[in-house]
Amino acid sequence: MKKRMKTSTRTGLTPGSLAQAGSLKNTTSRIIIHSYGKSLYSEKETADLLKLQEYLNQDPPVLWVHVEGLARIDLLRAIGKHFNLHDLTIEDILNTKQRPRQETFEDYSYLACKALLFNNGKNSPEDEQISLVIGKNYLLTFSEADITSLQPLKKRLESERDIIRKRGPDYLAYSLIDIIVDGYFSVLEYMGERLEILEDELLSRPEQETLQEIHFLKREMLKIRQATWPLREALIGLEKSDSLFVHPDNALHMRDVYSHLVQIIEAIEINRDILSGMLEIYLSSVNNRLNEVMKILTMFAAIFIPLTLISGIYGMNFRHMPELSWYYGYPFAIGLMGAVALVMLIYFRRKKWL
Repeated sequence: MKKRMKTSTRTGLTPGSLAQAGSLKNTTSRIIIHSYGKSLYSEKETADLLKLQEYLNQDPPVLWVHVEGLARIDLLRAIGKHFNLHDLTIEDILNTKQRPRQETFEDYSYLACKALLFNNGKNSPEDEQISLVIGKNYLLTFSEADITSLQPLKKRLESERDIIRKRGPDYLAYSLIDIIVDGYFSVLEYMGERLEILEDELLSRPEQETLQEIHFLKREMLKIRQATWPLREALIGLEKSDSLFVHPDNALHMRDVYSHLVQIIEAIEINRDILSGMLEIYLSSVNNRLNEVMKILTMFAAIFIPLTLISGIYGMNFRHMPELSWYYGYPFAIGLMGAVALVMLIYFRRKKWL
């Protein structure tokens, strides 16, 4: 039975139309608003449109608005109107299946990236898109699911002594991106452990499950590669010193994250080469096992060919065969077959065919 391709819900819509692209993980939306400065911090949560307008009208040094769940289009539209976001930007935020990329507008800079998360005890990471909008005194972040890795960042905001309270939204964006990139290291470390286990299985006794595991890890490495390679290009645009929304000092931090990302990409390519080598080793091992089996079967066939010849000769019931009336004819035939088989085994052994 053939699978039908899913048709995008955006097909036929005009550019800038607000519609969810991709499967909804949350049927509701909630908004967490962090207001902070050197000696100021407050956190409010709401899913009400009127409360949202009230919270957004405050004027703190830095405002971080995090939207969790993209089901409420009215809330996204209100945020976009308040911060003067382009309709295409909100359209990109709703498209959770796009590749990581970066764009700079007149009033803000937009970045889409992928976080890799382990959810529900699964053995494979799931990618979750996080969209960032960096303005002069605000940072907007959007995600479909709850990003638990952001909890340390919230705790840092609560600490008055943390440097993040003295910096602007670009430093907050850097801290968030750094957490996402550090998550890639954790995923690669987990994949590396699975590669070591798989390598031991491959060298001891490769089975059909070993091949399935190799293909599974190759798909997972491809998923990680799709999340990291485009992000490298996006960070190049974000780290430029002439960027309107990233301070030159923070651009250095962005460059440090970029170097980490390059290190991750190199590790991904190494692991992909290792997996390709494992696939070749598996196929070679299977072929070697098959050759061993065929060699044994060929040896048996070679031994039984002369035995079949002897038994075939003595099975011809002609009247004047010399051995038909011989009392020791049967033991002689059996002994002859055994002697021929023994001589052939010794010969094969000396030739190191066995």
